[in-house]
Amino acid sequence: MSIDEFIDRLRYRFNDYWHSEKRSVKLISRTLAFTLFAAVISTIAPTLADELSSDPAMLEPVSQSTSSATTSTITETPTASPSAAATFSPDPVVSRPAITVESESPFVEGSESATAELPGVPLETQTAYVIKAPTTIAVDPRALNRFMPHINVTNPNPQIQYTMVCVSGAGLRFDVKQKNGANNQVDGDQLITGDLSGLVLISAETARAIELLNSYQGLFISSTGGGISGRSLTFRFLAVTKPVVDPAYCGAARSGAITSIRPLGLDQSTVKGGGRLK
Repeated sequence: MSIDEFIDRLRYRFNDYWHSEKRSVKLISRTLAFTLFAAVISTIAPTLADELSSDPAMLEPVSQSTSSATTSTITETPTASPSAAATFSPDPVVSRPAITVESESPFVEGSESATAELPGVPLETQTAYVIKAPTTIAVDPRALNRFMPHINVTNPNPQIQYTMVCVSGAGLRFDVKQKNGANNQVDGDQLITGDLSGLVLISAETARAIELLNSYQGLFISSTGGGISGRSLTFRFLAVTKPVVDPAYCGAARSGAITSIRPLGLDQSTVKGGGRLK
């Protein structure tokens, strides 16, 4: 039997199986054919890919692109030697220049640090405070000092966190916190300045600032000369971004109260009544 006859017999046999009337034979023959075809493709494909990757003609565009990029770099360098182009290797090696990215983090960190160190300033929008303070207080006409009744101050705006309180009065001196001693605080979240003077500034969170003003039995008022009757003191409340005690900001306050100190009246009245004489 010759090879041609053998091939013809295989082809006829395969054709019989492929178009067999039995469904199972037809399914098995086609499955074996597809399996054989997949095995051949899986064997040939990697070999073909390796041959194509090693073909210099396939790498020519990469070599030209690299040569162009390198030539441009050499042209831009004033000190480049002309002999460098002659010794350039035509191997398909992609050369990537080092890319230096300048980080902007020092600038950002510096900006944040600078913002954190900025002093507090008044808010652009000043919401009116709700102030409950006496308009007048009565004292003995000869009195030289007196405790101020406690005051209550709130702000309906929940976004306002810090408040600066200014207390001033002509011919008066104010004492906050512990009495008979200056309790100025220039650092931290609770600031006090001007204690034992005619202008006291207190700055902290709103509730805490009012607590400091009312602490130790309240604000102590004394006169710098003569009695305190007939004088008055002014309260100003200013919303700020953070605790700050700057007298220049007191004039920007939109909320305040004035308490007048008046002498006690000693009224005399005559009562007339009937009587019988004997």
